[in-house]
Amino acid sequence: MRRASLCVALLVLVAACHREPSFDERYKAAQDSIGAKVKEIDAQASGSALPPAEDAPASGEAGR
Repeated sequence: MRRASLCVALLVLVAACHREPSFDERYKAAQDSIGAKVKEIDAQASGSALPPAEDAPASGEAGR
């Protein structure tokens, strides 16, 4: 029983010792995320984005 509790305690300690991302890693992730959003907005603004789904009624077609 004592050996089992020691093993569990060691596993918990090892699991808790994960490394947090560095500043550079966090910066790169944020930069990638923002870049993807910029591309999406640019595509929508230029009209090359996919049109809305046809199964959803347009604003003027509701209730017909």
